Amino acid sequence: MDLSGEVTAALRLLGDVSKTEQAKYQEVLQKVTEDIAKDIPANNSAPQPAGEEDGEVSRCHAALATLFLEAVRDSHNVTVITSVLEDLNWPSERISEATKAVESHRNAIQSKLSSLGTFPPHIVDIDWKLSYQVRSSDGEEGGAAMYLVTLHTEESRGKRGKITFSCSLAQLTHLVTRLRQASRCVQKYASNS
Repeated sequence: MDLSGEVTAALRLLGDVSKTEQAKYQEVLQKVTEDIAKDIPANNSAPQPAGEEDGEVSRCHAALATLFLEAVRDSHNVTVITSVLEDLNWPSERISEATKAVESHRNAIQSKLSSLGTFPPHIVDIDWKLSYQVRSSDGEEGGAAMYLVTLHTEESRGKRGKITFSCSLAQLTHLVTRLRQASRCVQKYASNS
């Protein structure tokens, strides 16, 4: 499991019995599991645990939540989580409590991760029409062909949207070329993995 240096350092601090007493560890573990178990509205930020002024408790809270989320997202089992925590010199009692918390909340975490919708909208259809500008509002000769393009998109949870723009023939040709290049890159990476 790949964790950043900051997360690793905070987890190491949380697992260190000489620096983080058992009561403080229990408080952080309980707060993380509460935050995972309850629904937080999208417009509210997650409540921060009460702690020291320097933010050690908050960093430990964020690191433990990151561990839980990464473990569930990548479908890591208890053995992998235990191995990561052992590498960070956690005592076996704390490892056992943390793995039990992950396993007891695995379904809730999976549910929340699936509802995040972090993917950009997918293009599901396209409408276009050719528009020809004969004369501008200033009375000047136009003579420019413009394409009116509407991209129909689908976001997570089936929500539909539209993106509309106009472009010249040269711009449309450039867009189509770039989309073909992107498609080839995706196919190349998909076939290599």
